[in-house]
Amino acid sequence: MELKPTEQPQSFVEQMKQSYDPAMADLVLESYLNSLLKANAIKNQQSSIEYTVKANREGELVVTRHQQQDKKLVRNNNTLTVYGVGHVLESECSRMEQRCWVFYPDRDERWLEIDYSPKAVKELAKGMGLLIKELQR
Repeated sequence: MELKPTEQPQSFVEQMKQSYDPAMADLVLESYLNSLLKANAIKNQQSSIEYTVKANREGELVVTRHQQQDKKLVRNNNTLTVYGVGHVLESECSRMEQRCWVFYPDRDERWLEIDYSPKAVKELAKGMGLLIKELQR
């Protein structure tokens, strides 16, 4: 006898979101995404690049890029107003560059950058989309 699934498998971030109180979903997603971003930060001898996300109740998602280079830290904030944007995000990886990216909603422009990890970037894109959807409520 062979068992066949009746539904599409869920990503970990979808399963996690369903396990928590809906009123806390944005905080749970934010925490999970930040841990995913930290675990897949770009690090080498000369520099490092790490992102953090922060959702606020005004319907904005703030993405901060932290770049450490030559003992100097540069931070750039990028605020996305989530109302009216799609929540299905695209991602891609380059084996040659050893990097992966999540694209802005509804644009063909790179938004988040992590070390080469095709599975992690798919989970990150899914999670960012769920966070956007949660903020749009």
